[in-house]
Amino acid sequence: MSDTLQFTLYPFTHKGINFISRISQDSRHAGLIASMGEAFIQMNRDAIDELMAITDETTHEELVALLAHINDGGTEMFLELDDIA
Repeated sequence: MSDTLQFTLYPFTHKGINFISRISQDSRHAGLIASMGEAFIQMNRDAIDELMAITDETTHEELVALLAHINDGGTEMFLELDDIA
């Protein structure tokens, strides 16, 4: 038996920044999220607009700090930068 969580990744771009919404495959919401398609991505974009004041002057370090605050205490769902894209 393994205690390792598996995540489904939902990459998207918003305001020219590449993000990933990472959802635990064991989450009770995983099936609903998978069925939402683009509506889930739009929900993420709306949350970013509501929770983060992103401007042309926002630095990478500021984005990382804002996301760390948003994700603090999370166990099944995380919003991250997609630094690889």
